[in-house]
Amino acid sequence: MVEVQAADGGEREAVDEQIAPLRKGGRHLIAEPPNDAEEAAYIMWIAAAGVAAQSRQPPPAAPPGFALRAVPGRDLWVLSEDDSRRRGAAAVVLRTGAAAPLIVEAPHTFFDQGTLPIALAIFEAQRARALIVNTSHRYGGGPKPSNAVGDDEGEGTGGASADEAAAETQATGDGARTAGSGRAGSGATGAGGGDGVQGAGGGARGDIVSARGRPAATLAFADVAHAERSFFLSAHRALLQSFPGVPAVQLHGFQDSSAPDAAAIASAVGHGANLERLLAPLRAVVSDGKVLAYPADIKKLGGATNVQARWSRQMGAPFYHLELSRALRDKLLTDEDLRRRFAAAFAGLVAGKGQEETRPGLSP
Repeated sequence: MVEVQAADGGEREAVDEQIAPLRKGGRHLIAEPPNDAEEAAYIMWIAAAGVAAQSRQPPPAAPPGFALRAVPGRDLWVLSEDDSRRRGAAAVVLRTGAAAPLIVEAPHTFFDQGTLPIALAIFEAQRARALIVNTSHRYGGGPKPSNAVGDDEGEGTGGASADEAAAETQATGDGARTAGSGRAGSGATGAGGGDGVQGAGGGARGDIVSARGRPAATLAFADVAHAERSFFLSAHRALLQSFPGVPAVQLHGFQDSSAPDAAAIASAVGHGANLERLLAPLRAVVSDGKVLAYPADIKKLGGATNVQARWSRQMGAPFYHLELSRALRDKLLTDEDLRRRFAAAFAGLVAGKGQEETRPGLSP
């Protein structure tokens, strides 16, 4: 077993700086899923990059439309779409060399306020092998349409936080119109905006259609936690090929009114999943609110339709789904000590696994 170094500080900021441009305009971007050939090439690339990262080998060549960038001064690679075409593909961060066998995922960072910085904190604190972050809005840039099919994850938080909105406006550089934080469940910003981001088909912002005006069927690919095909899901599958049996934890948010007695709701599926490894440490940290188990303590917000959970189960790996209330997320964003202790609580998910993952074949 190779010892994994403790977090050295500053990593969250370094990663955030790298992925911020990849998320620029993402609240207004209409995501586009891969076709068969693209999916196969992408999975092969991510899987090969995972093996190379673990053994500190040169990274594999990226398929058309994608790029791999090393984070300056860090043992980290960022794999994403390149600047030639914006289509809402995920951003994947890989830790090179020794790393804890854990995948951290944040699929709704534009909708579930605070899940990105919380995911970054966990990734850093645990020295996790990989991080997957969405780069487009779950509803294609508009408010949740009235005819959208409900899910198991609550209604979200009403768009990005004020800090996220300001950061996007600054990154855009041309005074883009962005949404403020609003109240929980108040709805996200409308489509369009002033940042000139290109849609999936290469059109200008005038071609970006409000999600409210589109039927639910056309939004099926936008929510990467439920879409049957997306680059986010392909990255999840590829990493489980590179690191068989490695646990993944996925962060979501819910309105306080959806479950007033809960601060967090956790569930687990898949081979080797043990929810107590997460529940007990979280309950020790979140002392002023309830950390509930799905379905034993509560019958909703359990991620029952999550596609990454299904693939983890099929591939023999544990998957942990964690819903966080708006109140808890707000506390985690403002209380640095609480955030540090919260991120440390995920250490139990890698208990009993070696720090160096085995390398399988790389067939897509």
